[in-house]
Amino acid sequence: MANKFGVLPFNSPVEPTMDYSKVAPLIGVQSPKHLPHDRVTVEDVDRWCQVMRDTNPLYTDEEYAKKSPHGGLLAPSGMVHVFALGTMKAAIDQFVHGQCEFPDDPNVKLNVVVEQEGYTGVMATAQRQQHFKRIRVGDEIHWTIGILRLSDYDHLTRQGVGRKYQILYQFYNQNDELLCNQSFDVLVYRAPMSTRRLYAG
Repeated sequence: MANKFGVLPFNSPVEPTMDYSKVAPLIGVQSPKHLPHDRVTVEDVDRWCQVMRDTNPLYTDEEYAKKSPHGGLLAPSGMVHVFALGTMKAAIDQFVHGQCEFPDDPNVKLNVVVEQEGYTGVMATAQRQQHFKRIRVGDEIHWTIGILRLSDYDHLTRQGVGRKYQILYQFYNQNDELLCNQSFDVLVYRAPMSTRRLYAG
């Protein structure tokens, strides 16, 4: 029955919140270092610079770069994650066949839990990079991934009730020198009941 203002009573079921104890052991844990698929190449850097319209001669002019204090060609620091991306086969295996390349990584285990808890929506919200050393052509980029933090309470958002978590990537060269810390913020959420009813018919 609607009240005198015509407002129907709220009768959606009360939903349980995430069991934080399932994810707490994953917070602050970094994965083992993953090996690179390729080296940093002149061709990769050149394509990036063309697309980004980056004309810095340290990236594309070998003679200029040799005469610089760096003594050779560099790669743009913003490219660092490019060299850690998986192969196309790995992407197909993960998103089509459900076979993850690194199933024991903390972020993979976290994703399994949040989906089981009903947080099936995903939205990237921010990315930050902190650079420590320059990337050189010929470098081999190793990387780790971990969960820096995850909110221990639900956030009410326009997307639905959700949790925020932050992934931390750490990138190293072949000499085990830290090149970059990269944080990646994610919102996982449950779609509103009205949306779920719509899709349920």
